[in-house]
Parts: sequence; structure tokens; C-alpha cells
Amino acid sequence: MKHSLPILFLFVMLVGCTRFEVEEQLPDITSITPEEMTSELDRIHIQADSAAWKYMYEGYNWDVEIPAFISYFGAEGQLLFTRDATIEIKGAGSAQFDMKSIGIVFEESVDNQDLQLIPTAQALPNDHLSTLTSVRLRNSGNDFGNTQLKDLALTELAIRNSIDIELKYGKPVHAFVNGRYFGLLNLRTENDLVALGDLLTVSQESITIMKMDFPNKDLDFREGDEALAQQVIDAIEQEDANALEGLIDIDNFIDYILFEDYVGNIDWPHNNAKMYSVDGSKFRFLLYDLDWAAMRNKTQRLPKMEYLDDDISKIYQILRSHDDGFIAALETRQAELYAMLSTSQFNEIVDEMAGRIAPEIGYLIQRWGPPHSKFEWQMHIDRLKQDFEVNEFYNRKLYGFL
Repeated sequence: MKHSLPILFLFVMLVGCTRFEVEEQLPDITSITPEEMTSELDRIHIQADSAAWKYMYEGYNWDVEIPAFISYFGAEGQLLFTRDATIEIKGAGSAQFDMKSIGIVFEESVDNQDLQLIPTAQALPNDHLSTLTSVRLRNSGNDFGNTQLKDLALTELAIRNSIDIELKYGKPVHAFVNGRYFGLLNLRTENDLVALGDLLTVSQESITIMKMDFPNKDLDFREGDEALAQQVIDAIEQEDANALEGLIDIDNFIDYILFEDYVGNIDWPHNNAKMYSVDGSKFRFLLYDLDWAAMRNKTQRLPKMEYLDDDISKIYQILRSHDDGFIAALETRQAELYAMLSTSQFNEIVDEMAGRIAPEIGYLIQRWGPPHSKFEWQMHIDRLKQDFEVNEFYNRKLYGFL
């Protein structure tokens, strides 16, 4: 099936504007099945009551959960497992897109060590991907219709450089709903209580979670030991650096804010911030939702954090003001990270991921469009690499690493 798109080119050295048609061969999605589609990616099939699905999908702001039956297929169309599950629409702003993200909680955990839904080789030393109970089919967040891989690529950059942090692992898959092709999404681990229990191989009852309350910009207690969370809240309010050092893993905090700063995440630290403690241990931070990173040049986070009023910035301000050792540790670690991280490494990651989904992107275009053509998608890929390079240049210039 052909798909035409008018594309406007500006030829600076020639005659101005020229318009012509680009014709692309796109796959026919009207009759494909998970078992028989032509693809090198895994496929997941969600079956749910049609009326319940419609109610959940249209009422995406209502926190609706419905039962579903999940069938998971390998890249050759072979059925790998089935599970009963509970599903719901996930995401905030990105839930408004036509293709929405879907959270899945299996009634019975999946042996990921054997099935490799999420490649276990991705896991950092402190993380475990042997069991999966909670996963998300993510529409790429606010990157939907653009590269479809931005968050995955930035996360992979953290993985390859062994950043001291917990994060969300994942890979691209095709999804079907009630027999109809649904889209190309990223199958991701979650960062909720259930997923953290799997990731850390600890009981859910041992975990305490605090999360940024946007737009109030406060770290609030969510689950677990409320008294422990209150200690963090009190330490921030009282500007007690000693208490914070006893409550927070400082090395993890440093890696966390440095990486967010390096990639230029403008949807942080006032949002998308979460930390956890296991059995009262020091809180560690989670890295997730990087789809607003590397978009606006000269928007480094770290300098602004000295003046912002969210709780992550307040922790940073308190430690800077009351602990000279924190500043020294921060600057030492920053030099180490800037010696490892690079545009060339990021471009290599993007090219690898883009190469994997390039044969698959036509399915998404045919189902949802945007992106409206493979050409447009490739332009978004190139733009991502350009934005990252410019963002890194200003970072290195600001901190004296040119």
C-alpha cells in the first residue's frame, strides 16, 4: 500500500521552494496477525472486553483498570506465554495522544530469565530482570510520532556508562488489541512498587516510595513507611544537611542530577522524580521519562537548581551550602562522567536502535501517522542527534570541559 506526503524543501543555493510527492510502500495492516506479520520484533496481543476497553481508553484520566488476557509472541510468531492481567492507561500529557501507553500487571509473574521479554543483559549490577510482574507498553511519551526511541536511547546511554542509578529497561515491540494491529510501542519495565520488588528482588512490603507531586513540586510519601518519608520531608524543611546525608544515598544523588543535567531534561526536577528505600536504607533515585531531554539548547539544569524551589533542587541547595565535601564529590564525579559520555557514543546508540525499527516504522505510520512518512521519521532521528550534540557542546562550554 502506497502512502504519499507533500514535503517542502528549501534550496538555499537554488530556486527557493520546491514541492514534490514522496511515495512510500507501507505494510497492509488490515489483516495481519501476531503469528503471521512480517517483522523481526516480538508481538504482544491484548484481549479485553470491547466495551470495557473503550471506556478505559476514552476515560484515560479516570484511572480505570480492566481485566485482560495477554498473549506474547516471539519475533518468528511463536507463542511464548499467556497470562491473565490487569491493564490501565498510563502517562500524563502523552495519554492525550491517539496511541496511548498501557500498563500491564500480570496475575502470575513471567520468567524473564527464560523468555527474555526485556533482555537481562541490559541490567546494571544492582538490578535484576529475572522476573517481570509489572510492565508498560509505552508510546514513547512526548516523543510519540517523532523518533519513537528517544527515551530508550538516553536510558541506554546511562546503562552503557554504568551510571549509579535505577532505571527503566526496555525494547520495541508490536502490539495488537482484540485482533487488530495497535502499534509500535516500547515494552518497558515499570517504576512502581510491584516492578521495584522484581527489579531489586525484595518484598514489596520492604519498599518505601516518595514521588514528586507536580505541580506542587514537593516530594510526597506514596507507599511504604510513612514515618521514614516524613524524616526526609522534615530534613528538607529544616535545611538539615546532616539528616539528609543519613537519609539519602549521596553518590546516587550525584549521578542522578549530573546525568539529568547532561542530557538537558527540561521536564525535571519539578516533575518525573521518584526515590525509594528498602528496609529503611538510604533513599535512591530512579531515572525515567527522558522524552523532554536535549530539546532546548542552553537550558542546563544544574545552575538553575541553585534557585529553583522544588524539593530535588532544595536537597541540592542544602548540600551545597552546608557540606564542602559534597561540592568536591560532585565536581570530581562530573569530570569522570564527561570523560565517558559523548555525542559519538549517543549517536552510535541511536543508529543501532533506529536500524532495528526502520523496517518496522511503516506499521506505525499506517496505523496512526504521525510520523507521516519514513522520510519524516528519519528527519526526526537526525534532529535528535543534532540537538544532543548542541546540548552537549553548551554543557561542556559551561563547565569547562571543551
